[in-house]
Amino acid sequence: MITIKNIEKTIGIRHLFSIESLSINPYDKIALIGDNGTGKTTFINMLSNEDNYYSGTIHTNIKIHKIDWENRAEISNRVFSVNQIDVNSNLSPGQMYKLVLQSALEKENTYLLMDEPTSHLDFETKDELIRMLSSRNYGFLLISHDRDFIQKTCNKIIEIKGGEFQEYNGSYQFYLEESIRRDKHAQREYESYTAEADRLKGVINTLSGRRDRIKTTPKRFGNSEARLHKMGGQGNKKKVDKQIKAVKSRIEQLEVKDKPAREAEIRLAIPEKSKTYAKVLLNGDNINKAYGENVIFSSANFEILNNSKVALLGANGSGKTTLINMILQNEGIETHPRLKIGYFSQLEDILALNKTIIENLMQTSIYDETMVRIILARMGIRRDDVYKRVDILSDGEKAKVKLCKILTSGFNFLILDEPTNHFDIHTIEALEELLIGYTGSILFVSHDRVFIDSIADTLLIIEDKKLVSFKGNLAEYQKPKEISEDYDLLLDYKIAAVNSKLSMDISKEERAELEAKYKELVSKKRGL
Repeated sequence: MITIKNIEKTIGIRHLFSIESLSINPYDKIALIGDNGTGKTTFINMLSNEDNYYSGTIHTNIKIHKIDWENRAEISNRVFSVNQIDVNSNLSPGQMYKLVLQSALEKENTYLLMDEPTSHLDFETKDELIRMLSSRNYGFLLISHDRDFIQKTCNKIIEIKGGEFQEYNGSYQFYLEESIRRDKHAQREYESYTAEADRLKGVINTLSGRRDRIKTTPKRFGNSEARLHKMGGQGNKKKVDKQIKAVKSRIEQLEVKDKPAREAEIRLAIPEKSKTYAKVLLNGDNINKAYGENVIFSSANFEILNNSKVALLGANGSGKTTLINMILQNEGIETHPRLKIGYFSQLEDILALNKTIIENLMQTSIYDETMVRIILARMGIRRDDVYKRVDILSDGEKAKVKLCKILTSGFNFLILDEPTNHFDIHTIEALEELLIGYTGSILFVSHDRVFIDSIADTLLIIEDKKLVSFKGNLAEYQKPKEISEDYDLLLDYKIAAVNSKLSMDISKEERAELEAKYKELVSKKRGL
């Protein structure tokens, strides 16, 4: 058990987060989520005893191991041997991740800490990672922005929000549903608060009107009458003033409820003069590409239709970036003459470092500054942050600015190479909304299944040096495969059941029927 109490964590003069009480069970499989900069990595470093600069206590009575994905020394000789890889051989990032994790999983009765375990992994390697973590009895705590990965591996979500840790005892889907429920509850509380505050303000207005109607002394009254009238009026006014003061006190005692944030949909429309009405925007016919003896494409064909949002998929090293470069350089690929391509890559530098964020965007934007600020705010760049110079920004912040610049520059075709890398979940969701509201066409590369399913209406898949097109998203593409796998499991179950009966003492007639059934099932199995 890991027991955490009365934690206060600050960095310099900045308060990062507080934890009044938190317990982590050895079998908890936890996803730690939250916006960038909220302290996720800091918390993992505190658990691994790499950061001791905090007040409060962290007590552990279990082994804890933080995985260093880039440390080759973490890989055991046994894991090298099992995978038939030489100890001194060069390892790809995917191989490194796999071998480091296998070595970590050998550590029995050890609680694992992992920071972004799926970075740069293709779907096949990621699925293997999911299987390995799912079959592990002992728990782990991981930081990840991959929602599909979290859903398939974790049974508890901890979100750092507003400097506090919020626990959700369930999967990521449960977290989403519970978040909606909590947001609705917050909206009801806000509406109840404002209704009561408005009612009490109305009472004050009524009392104030009553006080104002208390008559002044008529001029015809003599001194004695005026004195008596004034005494009565003053008494009544004091009484009403006392009532007003009591109601104001009740308003002050109300627990203030902030209005839940609601963001309107943004539609990034392409200007009429920039639109193209051709059916096909990109066409590749009989594409061939090789680097020496390494053949990437051989007689490959593809086309990208107008108004489509296409996910380019393939294993690491299959040629995704190569195809993008061929498109950008017009290397054997026909592009419509009215196509205006906006290209995003983590490595591509399109920003003026000596200018502010807002200056960079307004230099090329087809929208006014108000709209540009709204788009930046969706990506987490708000208020005076827009006046920061680009040269002082982190890599993640620069990536946000580059994406916003591309989205506001009037391009009618976007090519996005891994646009979600290094973003937190909220930023990824904001980017999804912006791309859904973008009216041009998109070709993008991503290893984020949820992102792909949210954006793509078409898949372009690199297989065996060819390009295969599929109309639909990733979930629709994988569905037949999942059905096939389920059917395969069903056949295995039936074969095992028949085989079990054949081992029993049964009549000749029943045995003959079962043997025929067994042959039929085995034949179906071989046909898959």
